[in-house]
Amino acid sequence: MADVLLIDTNTTPFNEAFPVYPIGLDYLQGALAKSGLGNAKILDLTRAGGPLSSRDLSERGARSLALIKQAIDSQPWDAIGLSLRNIDSTYPTLEGQAELHHYLPQLTAYLNCVQENAASDTHVLLGGTGFSMMPGAFLEGRPDTWHGLVGPAESAFVDTVGSIIEGKEPPRLARQGGEGILGCLRNRELLSRYLELPIGEGTFGLRTKVGCGQACGYCPYPLINGPGQRFKDPAEVAQELKLLASVHWERPEPVPLRFMFADDIFNRPVAHAKAVLAAMQEEGIIPYSWHAYLDPAQIDREFLELVKDTNGWCRHEHPDGSGGRAMFFPFDLESGSDRMLSRLGKPYNSEELLASVEEFQGAASDWLTRGELDHVAFGFHLLMGYPGEDEASVAETCDLINRTQPHQVAVQLGVRVYPDTPLARRTRGELWREEKDLYQPTFVPVDENAVLGWLRQHLDAAYDRLSRKGNMLLISQGE
Repeated sequence: MADVLLIDTNTTPFNEAFPVYPIGLDYLQGALAKSGLGNAKILDLTRAGGPLSSRDLSERGARSLALIKQAIDSQPWDAIGLSLRNIDSTYPTLEGQAELHHYLPQLTAYLNCVQENAASDTHVLLGGTGFSMMPGAFLEGRPDTWHGLVGPAESAFVDTVGSIIEGKEPPRLARQGGEGILGCLRNRELLSRYLELPIGEGTFGLRTKVGCGQACGYCPYPLINGPGQRFKDPAEVAQELKLLASVHWERPEPVPLRFMFADDIFNRPVAHAKAVLAAMQEEGIIPYSWHAYLDPAQIDREFLELVKDTNGWCRHEHPDGSGGRAMFFPFDLESGSDRMLSRLGKPYNSEELLASVEEFQGAASDWLTRGELDHVAFGFHLLMGYPGEDEASVAETCDLINRTQPHQVAVQLGVRVYPDTPLARRTRGELWREEKDLYQPTFVPVDENAVLGWLRQHLDAAYDRLSRKGNMLLISQGE
């Protein structure tokens, strides 16, 4: 039997404001327990370190280092696992100190602390999305007892711990195979701690599948999770939600239950998403609200009705302060230009996007007419500045906006370049030469003034409100 310490290192400024449940470590802890190979203790640095105000964020690193040392010294460990979830915020410009949007130095400090305090025969296992994007940034120069797990690692984690118990040397870098375990939520105590947070501060997630089924040029997730998809049984997903709901109702004064389907893309394929939502209905699990990342072309009326009936993207008070049940539905279009959609690697075109939006508009009209919702709105998320973007492509995107009239349009200016992606291969020699160059946030250059000018020229005049934070623009219509 192995004793394992699992450390959640997600002490980013964003996670201070919106704490995210460490779903990956819950999954790993459950997989190890189910295997019978040992027990894992979770050290969640954000929650264990206590809440901090924005002015005290500089204290987080010191508190976390002390907690890591204390946990390591508490008993002998056969293995110590660290979840490295975020590398940076993907924003190229944020006011304030660099650590507000680039987390690699802080993560490196945590790893150094483990190396300095762990016994020489303790194996250290690194994983998580951030690690999987650039394993070399974390493993290079570390002892031979350090190993990496790329992608969803429930099976690879169990196999690695098994090798340690047997005295075998695990591989330096392991990747879970196509038939690996899909984890589930189990840790009632940790779930309860997140339910103690004030309304709106905690985000729970659970996974219904692994893999997105797409191959977008800028995205590292197909490299992390593999090209295919593996699905959970919708009934198993419903059981996870029943656990979450039961822990929620154990609270003396339960806050509204919100959660996220943490898939790369929830509704691809849409049939599986429908089956999950139908299973929720059958079990009587209707939360206060839920949300997910969506494929904007995989949307039909049946899916939309299930979203509405299970409180997807639901708000129980309109932003203007009036009462009633409201929905604000997101379309992550990224572009309305067929040429740019193709360059981005999207598996759909602008006509398919238009059809999805019109499907939603028809459903929304019916919901309002029948009194099922009191307010319905939708928005677009766009990505501008990918190689090849020009006035013509921006004008085509603006045409789609003008035709459909979303209530809000969020525009991300600039695209982060991650190692091994098609975008990285396209920009090698121009933006970077060695992989380590990409460990620092590296973005495709974009003429922001030109893009802003094109938006003003081609958008309807009614879109006269624009605010900006970092590289994000929020565009909406005045009253």
